[in-house]
Amino acid sequence: MEDKELDNFINILEQYKVKVSKSKSASRKFLVELGIVTEKGNLKKNYKHLCIPQEQA
Repeated sequence: MEDKELDNFINILEQYKVKVSKSKSASRKFLVELGIVTEKGNLKKNYKHLCIPQEQA
């Protein structure tokens, strides 16, 4: 990839990250669409072994 293409690709990814991380519901929808979590918010079988940091209270 050329530098311009790479910069453009990175810019697109950053914009998508902002869109997906705007709210908890947008983040959850993204993870459900990827097949990582269920509609109820539980990890799918293939991902249960992963350690995902939670917010500390």
